[in-house]
Amino acid sequence: MSKKTLRMALIGAGRIGSFHAETIARRIPEAELAAVADPAPGAARRLADTLGCERALADVTELWQDSTIDAVLIATPARFHTPLAEAAAEAGKHVFCEKPMALTLEEADRVIAAARANGVHLQVGFNRRWDRAFAEGRAAIDAGRIGTPQLLRSLTRDPGPWGGDPARVPPNTIFYETLIHDFDTLLWLNPGARAVEVTAIADALVRPDARASGHLDTAVVTIRFDNGAIAVAEANFSALYGYDIRGEVFGSGGMVTMGDVQRSSLRVFDHAGVSSDTWRLDTHHFPEAYTAQIQHFVDVVQQRADARGPTGQDARAALAVALACITSVRENRAVRLTEIDGR
Repeated sequence: MSKKTLRMALIGAGRIGSFHAETIARRIPEAELAAVADPAPGAARRLADTLGCERALADVTELWQDSTIDAVLIATPARFHTPLAEAAAEAGKHVFCEKPMALTLEEADRVIAAARANGVHLQVGFNRRWDRAFAEGRAAIDAGRIGTPQLLRSLTRDPGPWGGDPARVPPNTIFYETLIHDFDTLLWLNPGARAVEVTAIADALVRPDARASGHLDTAVVTIRFDNGAIAVAEANFSALYGYDIRGEVFGSGGMVTMGDVQRSSLRVFDHAGVSSDTWRLDTHHFPEAYTAQIQHFVDVVQQRADARGPTGQDARAALAVALACITSVRENRAVRLTEIDGR
């Protein structure tokens, strides 16, 4: 497949799925939004009509028998990722899956095996790798400009005020769906190293009233690597000043920093003091990165580029750290990665 337009189906017409669908339909000339699937009544049709896509489905299984569909982009709630990715691969469809690819290592292994057995490309949506600042940071590390990484940091502070219902947030979402980005970023920014030990602390500080039900909205994680480097990841669900995503790698020869909560370098000086506008949504902060990751997926499938990930194995490695965090919080101790994954 090297010349024809890649016909892609979106599965999951929620907020991020809608953004991805718009990217396929309007920002990537080599791809076509061929179908939208979502079981919620009317959801697929509404999104499809907005983007000029003729086909809208409530039954995703119809995609598996459709030989005109080359690939799927999965943007459903996380608990559905594994069965959908596995079924798509078995139907011979290339798979782009939002993070997390799976919720257990066994599920991750099934998706990886299905993609390998059926000869399809599998890519996972860790978009920070495709952000210009983060990509340039990794290039500087690869070029040896900061020497050997020693201390790493990555943080995710979602914009506040947080208005979610704790009762509707799945357990350990802060590890599975928020910090999973930071785990992938830290593993990627320490190339060639493996995480060996994790210590996590988490609590309900945004919504203390939900603590008794097990809701967690604030967390700090320390990761030790086999090359001696130490990393810290942190997350909070309610940064009142904006969407705050940053990374830092300090090495034996220097340091790189990546990310900024400010939309631009503009600062306003007035009677109230000094102020700057900030990012408020992930799709505002990372539109180029979201587009670049899907463009790369299309290019790989159409054999115009070699795969650079994030792969199923990358997703599995980040998931192992998330699972170690869950154990660490539950048992209040440091957790060796070998306890989670015997590899």
